[in-house]
Amino acid sequence: MRPMSRKVREAVEKYRSGRRKEAILQLVYLLSDRDERTRIEAIDFLGEFGDADVVDELARLTEREGVEVRVRVARALSKIGSPQALTHLEKFLDDEDGDVRLAAIKGIIHVSKGRSFDVLAKALGDDDERVRTAAMEALIKVASSFSDKLIELLKSDDWRVRAGAARVLGEVGEVRAKDELLRLLDDWDWRVRGEAAEALGKIADEEVVPYLGRMLREREAELRVSAVRALGLTRSPKAREFLEEALRDEDARVRFWAASALGSMGDEDAEDALVKALSDVDLQVKLAALKALSRVGGVKAARAVDPLRLHPEEKVRREAERALKAIALRHNVSVDEMLRRAEEG
Repeated sequence: MRPMSRKVREAVEKYRSGRRKEAILQLVYLLSDRDERTRIEAIDFLGEFGDADVVDELARLTEREGVEVRVRVARALSKIGSPQALTHLEKFLDDEDGDVRLAAIKGIIHVSKGRSFDVLAKALGDDDERVRTAAMEALIKVASSFSDKLIELLKSDDWRVRAGAARVLGEVGEVRAKDELLRLLDDWDWRVRGEAAEALGKIADEEVVPYLGRMLREREAELRVSAVRALGLTRSPKAREFLEEALRDEDARVRFWAASALGSMGDEDAEDALVKALSDVDLQVKLAALKALSRVGGVKAARAVDPLRLHPEEKVRREAERALKAIALRHNVSVDEMLRRAEEG
């Protein structure tokens, strides 16, 4: 690690000895130093010292600098946290580089405490997924104050904004968004349809189950996965039939999530379908079915799981042992007694 430059160290020592104004002026002067590392060190300390008077000097620096310097300026402005710093950070959201925009949105969230709704809404449409994710996470924290605006974003012309708003509304379980989210199940963009489906699942309204079930006919496997996960999240008994249908899907990812969802729902009526899933050719589906049966299985499950304790795959053998123990525990008997009942049954 390169030691701090002598020039910057001198300025820092002055600051810490109480000669603060002199130190700040020296660091501002070093923003024009020929050595990039010296400029970066000066930026970092100006941010740490938090003097609002240097905001414009820092912002001007970005007009002629590379990505790393622009990122450091954004971070420094975030630490300073003045209204003027916030204004410059918002301008950074138009930077051509994703790293700079990410530093800017994080700074905006820090300075505004996540209350800059219009800025966060704009960031939902960013090309960089990291920026969009940061905006979504911030909006989730303040969603209760902006529910109506978030619902309105579901009508945006930008698919990224529609998808991001759907995710936020789903995370907070905003029931009033249900009708707009149902409309988005027919959106032209499959990613928006997927986010809308999962949001509806999190809202957990039984009325959405048939709409989610219809999505099992979607061409994109990713969408069918979203539908299956959403159906499981509803925890509605009406979802079981659709999830059992999904266990026969051509895509192993869909079958995996269907088995996992049936287990999470804890519906004992799914036992037969999950027992059939133990024969799945995909290892992950087989493991998911075993885990699900440990939650909902009975005598039939014990009978089907027992042979898997001799399966050639160690993971399957281990999961089969766990499943048998869990099934026996649920029925308040020993594993031997459970197997005896299975033989008799």
